[in-house]
Amino acid sequence: MKVMQAMNARCFGARLALLAVCAAALSAAPMVAQGRGMGRGGGGDPQKMEDRQLKVMTKQLKLTPDQVTQLKGVFADSDQQLKALRDDTSTVQADKRSKLAALMQDRQAKVRAVMTDEQKPKLDALQEKMKERRAERKGQNALGGPGAATPPQ
Repeated sequence: MKVMQAMNARCFGARLALLAVCAAALSAAPMVAQGRGMGRGGGGDPQKMEDRQLKVMTKQLKLTPDQVTQLKGVFADSDQQLKALRDDTSTVQADKRSKLAALMQDRQAKVRAVMTDEQKPKLDALQEKMKERRAERKGQNALGGPGAATPPQ
């Protein structure tokens, strides 16, 4: 009889420990969901994202200080145009999307114009890698992975 009580006590202890681990994991889930986008990427702050992008481009493409200055100007100009488009309440959403696409193409053309012929293929490869990462994150979000929205409760 004492053996059975000892086994039950151990089993109860293991169950209690498992319950504590599950409770801790479940209580942490909302904090992770609320903080999504706040990790490496610096959140949704466009300036931080541009700074990070420029830092990566400088390192990967070996940009000169003059090129960095030129790119900062391109980024600032496109930021102003994007803000104006975002703040424009007279334009319908579908038109905004097409204007956004045109702005991004223009920005890309200006960035490429700053690059040397040697840097352009490296820029293309860097952009392709970034595109793949976005697709991976988008796939994870759709599957409920990191960064996925939590369903309403």
